[in-house]
Amino acid sequence: REQNSTKAEQVFAEVAKAIGEYPVDFRGARILTGNEEGSLGWITVNYLLETLVKFSFAEEWEHPQTTEVLGALDLGGASTQITFQPGVTIEDKNTSVLFRLYGTNYSLYTHSYLCYGQTQALKRLLAALHQGSPSTPQISHPCYPKGYRENVTTADLYSTPCVRAPSTPSPAQVLTVTGTGNPAECRTAIQKLFNFSCGANRTCGFNGVYQPPVRGQFFAFAGFYYTFHFLNLTSQQSLNDVNSTVETFCKKNWTELVENFPQQKRYLHTYCSMATYILTLLLDGYKFNELTWSNIRFSRQAANTDIGWTLGFMLNFTNMIPAEALEQVKGHQPSLWAGAVSFIVLAMV
Repeated sequence: REQNSTKAEQVFAEVAKAIGEYPVDFRGARILTGNEEGSLGWITVNYLLETLVKFSFAEEWEHPQTTEVLGALDLGGASTQITFQPGVTIEDKNTSVLFRLYGTNYSLYTHSYLCYGQTQALKRLLAALHQGSPSTPQISHPCYPKGYRENVTTADLYSTPCVRAPSTPSPAQVLTVTGTGNPAECRTAIQKLFNFSCGANRTCGFNGVYQPPVRGQFFAFAGFYYTFHFLNLTSQQSLNDVNSTVETFCKKNWTELVENFPQQKRYLHTYCSMATYILTLLLDGYKFNELTWSNIRFSRQAANTDIGWTLGFMLNFTNMIPAEALEQVKGHQPSLWAGAVSFIVLAMV
């Protein structure tokens, strides 16, 4: 849509036409906002973990009184979202969302940072390194392992709205990227992708966006999980252990990595930069610290179900539809059914 709004509308027209030919009650198609994506993922997590509604021993659905809801941390390819119940008044209404689910109100903080998903973040990092020495086609990449080399065209590098070239580069120019495997320089380069300063008397995440202090337990899924799973860091290790593991991995050279992980070669060169990016995002961006780090659980699934916004969307959508009156759906006693069946059989005889 940002690049060509006409094409975007044509896509939606084709979607509506195709789905409209099926025997479903089609209500239209649209792009979710980033805040919707984050908050609907929050619903999915909490529904699956039974913090919103639970089937009791008395065989009734009820709201758990002693269970606190969890926060949700999502990292996609183009954007990242944070959603949680802050326990304080949310000062910026643009970051506030109110849900009424199963008879209970939930006031949530949620924000989506576009262009801070893992794919776009890595592209922006590479573009920043290129712009640091624009006169040469050679790029030294401190987050890539020493001994790793690849060629990238400027057309591929500056192909999305998130990565803007300072001038018009030759699209056919080939850039040679060489890894140097320097963890300290990698952290410095990644930190430059953010603006961590906040206004006076204001708490914020980054880039001046308001955010109350993080509170409670959090589920980190999608890109957060996949990177940390590769590094065996999903068992709630301490922050010191996580930093040590990432530092050690980032110092390994390319030959050593390929020998140890031959099946992971496609994305192997990116794990150091992604792990460093995740730590920067969570600690410097979302303001987790050594104490609150232990509140983050990295997981792909909740209750053996993949986490995403789609289930949350349907739960929220159907929750707003009034339930049928109880007497319309009440079942009869088995003896009445037996009598009715017997009557029908005798009538047919």
